[in-house]
Amino acid sequence: MLEFAEEIKDYLVQDNVDAVQSLIDGLIKEYEWKEIVSLLQTVTRSLYKKHWLKIQHMVLSIFNLPELTGVDCDIITEIGSIPHPDSIEHASELLFDNLIQVAKTQFRSGGSTLFFRVDKLTSTRSVIIVPDLIEARYRETIFVLAEYDELLPTLTKDWIDVSRLWRSGYGIRILKARNQGLLIHIKDYKEIRDRLARELGFDLKKITEEKDRLIRESNSDYLQLSQQLDVFVLSYIVSLGIRGKFDPYYKSLINHEDLDEF
Repeated sequence: MLEFAEEIKDYLVQDNVDAVQSLIDGLIKEYEWKEIVSLLQTVTRSLYKKHWLKIQHMVLSIFNLPELTGVDCDIITEIGSIPHPDSIEHASELLFDNLIQVAKTQFRSGGSTLFFRVDKLTSTRSVIIVPDLIEARYRETIFVLAEYDELLPTLTKDWIDVSRLWRSGYGIRILKARNQGLLIHIKDYKEIRDRLARELGFDLKKITEEKDRLIRESNSDYLQLSQQLDVFVLSYIVSLGIRGKFDPYYKSLINHEDLDEF
């Protein structure tokens, strides 16, 4: 299978996903599924090292499911769990069923909402997870802001660590857009807090009441990222610098430019 590994590598370097799909489609008819899955694992680890997001995105693109890049699981293990498919299309159908359940469980149990885009989901069959995603993002935002509200009165400096906000779906979008880092000025944080409240339509004066309501009515867990995803996100934040200035020292960990489309 080594010759196929080099061939797949070349295709992926060229972003030629169609060629990879065609090659795997042929391999399905001649090789055991576990061998093909092992081949994908070898290639992606060789190309992308520990870049969690790239591995997720490229592997799921091969199976025509790039909109599910944010599923917080070992994607190779999930692929290996499906029965031997008849074709790449059949594999996509089987994998889709599995990953939809993974995503729903992830959202309902307070797991990550990172790297899902509603606009991409709504144009695909994965649209069925959008309500759960929106609800989960709302819930985690309330909890994170309430967490910071309790912290603010205890601060002795004008800077606040927003690593928790970076781990939320709406938080990462706003922080990226503002080119913020791990530490931001309290004034900036309050601007972000106000913006989130406006966008989500809740009264900041009643955030404690809203948090208590959510605790009563739903799962109160939030930001439950797997260790692998958590390390990736932390590396990404640190690569931006402590206060928003990119630190090239961390270039080898995470190339922040690769996350622009998420």
